[in-house]
Amino acid sequence: MSAFEKMAFGPLGDAVKAAQDYTEADPVGVYAASLSLFSAAINGYVVQPSGRPVVVWTALVGRSKVGRKGFALATATAVVGRSISGFLASRTRKGIKSGAALITTLYEVEQETLISEGGVDGRVLVIEDEWASILKRANRDDDYHDNMIHAWDGAPMVNTTKGKDGRRNEQRVNSPLLGFHGHIQPARWASLVKGDAVYSGAFNRVLPVLVDKSKNLPSSTKNPLAAVKESPALTKAYEWARKGERIMSLSPQAAERHDAYRDELDDRLADMPEARSALVERADENLLRVACVLTAAAKKTVISVRAWEAAREFVEYSMTSVDKLATEQENRGAKVTKTVPELVREKLESYAGEATSTLLLRALGTRVTAASLKAAVADMDDVEMVTEKRTAGRGAPSIIYRLVDPNAPKQEAPEEPTPENSIKAEAEPKAAVRTARKMVEKPTKRKPVSKPRLSVVASTEQTDKVAKARTKKTTVAAPAAKPQDAVLEQLASLF
Repeated sequence: MSAFEKMAFGPLGDAVKAAQDYTEADPVGVYAASLSLFSAAINGYVVQPSGRPVVVWTALVGRSKVGRKGFALATATAVVGRSISGFLASRTRKGIKSGAALITTLYEVEQETLISEGGVDGRVLVIEDEWASILKRANRDDDYHDNMIHAWDGAPMVNTTKGKDGRRNEQRVNSPLLGFHGHIQPARWASLVKGDAVYSGAFNRVLPVLVDKSKNLPSSTKNPLAAVKESPALTKAYEWARKGERIMSLSPQAAERHDAYRDELDDRLADMPEARSALVERADENLLRVACVLTAAAKKTVISVRAWEAAREFVEYSMTSVDKLATEQENRGAKVTKTVPELVREKLESYAGEATSTLLLRALGTRVTAASLKAAVADMDDVEMVTEKRTAGRGAPSIIYRLVDPNAPKQEAPEEPTPENSIKAEAEPKAAVRTARKMVEKPTKRKPVSKPRLSVVASTEQTDKVAKARTKKTTVAAPAAKPQDAVLEQLASLF
């Protein structure tokens, strides 16, 4: 059994069911709009057991187009319109954006009926198919929501104006009879239904229901709602209600269930955050109002258990809608808190994967300190911290944070130079230079060549041998390159 089938009851439920083949609207949306229209028509003639009004205020909450809110209202008008056509034609208003304008509207309708045969009749139905634009303006008016509360309660309302002659004129409505039906998108609900107006109780007088389209009708169908027929039962019920005051009452069994529901509701409200409970605190009275309207549509004054159960299903559906809307509202306003590692990755990606410590800390702001940044990076596999030395005399070493691939093979870092290694590395080439210089400046010593001694008396043969030896000495090849030249060439290759 669908949600609509559980809440549908009596002639009003039957009329909405009969129209389902000719509409794309959500049946719950059509039912909600029908309750608002019919209850506004019988308001003042039918009253609760306490004497308070029975009018039911509803709002269809759905996305543009796919929610089919306008289609739902058009279907509801087709369902109950013929039965209450005179009322809809003369008493429907829209575009009321201030508390003063609301009282003026109710007052003027009463004044128009002062000399009518039936007496003063202040029934008014306000339909705001763009409720968001009304709320945007009305939320800045301190009197709007207060006067809406008074109208729902049926309490006296007064507005003071100044006439052309400078005199103060009072507009007084002792028993306001205001019906209401509105349309709004979920996102606009989240941005406009909030603040003091919620806590004051202005919105818990309205029963919002989330709606969506039920189906797509064939494009060849022209004016499908023309096939919706008048409900004779609703026409007779409207005539019955207007013949005299109808004071509704609960059957003993229904009264027992209603008392138990009120106790249950109090417990549920106590466990809710105030921002949510403030939107549904009138659920018990709204339930009783719906039950009164459904029963009056059947031309009865005693509310049966079945009528009460159907009304409870509708109100619970509305409460579920409020819960979903409040959750979405909270999610829209919630700030996502990111961890330090998430912030570091996000900022490094914006800097092409690498940034200095100074630049990164400036981007992260007060959320991260230098110490917490180092601590966070120490536990991150995909970010490394590298210290780069500056040129001598140019300040402290620079710290670089860099995104890395945690799955890439790690390379062994080169041994960092120590003071001892640096001194040794600098001394080795200096020693080599000193050695080379010594080799160049101190040539290799040669042994002197001994000359043959000739006797004073020498034979011609000996004289020829000496001459040949001298000739051989003068034709000897040039000596090989000096060893110090090779050493210098090796040193030049090193530097």
